[in-house]
Amino acid sequence: MTASSSPDPWWCAGLASSFPDIKPASTRPKTKLRSTAEADKDVTQPCKILQPPSEELDACELSLDDAQQTVGLEQQVLVFRYRGKLHAIDNSCPHRRYQLARGSLYDIEDFGIVLSAGIICPGHGWSFDLHTGQSDRGPYQLRVWETEIRLGEEGHEEVWVRRKS
Repeated sequence: MTASSSPDPWWCAGLASSFPDIKPASTRPKTKLRSTAEADKDVTQPCKILQPPSEELDACELSLDDAQQTVGLEQQVLVFRYRGKLHAIDNSCPHRRYQLARGSLYDIEDFGIVLSAGIICPGHGWSFDLHTGQSDRGPYQLRVWETEIRLGEEGHEEVWVRRKS
């Protein structure tokens, strides 16, 4: 790696405890990523839509409505925990720029064996592998971000994210 191709910096996405584990319902193969009760402040949303930090601004969380206004115009990262694993992906579908925070999660299986996990775009039903970003149709590639858990200054676990090289 040369000095000009240094990796992107890590940035904090929040406390690990703020990302509840999303598990599929046994009665449905697909699991909605966000609650439709957006206005209900008592509902803990299982994912966060974040705008990565820039030279001028720190990372900030976006509401579903704010994210809808700028999807495709500004970088947005969707961070969530599915089946115990943290995931960070672009919030924008690489095909038509639909907001993936409105999508559904599912297990990628072969003969009942879970091989991976995916997200289904709410706009057109295409799906993307959460580990590779590969689309089920066409050459479209969803950006997948790196995540790691770090111990914060106050002893709490934090989720850190950076763009994959």
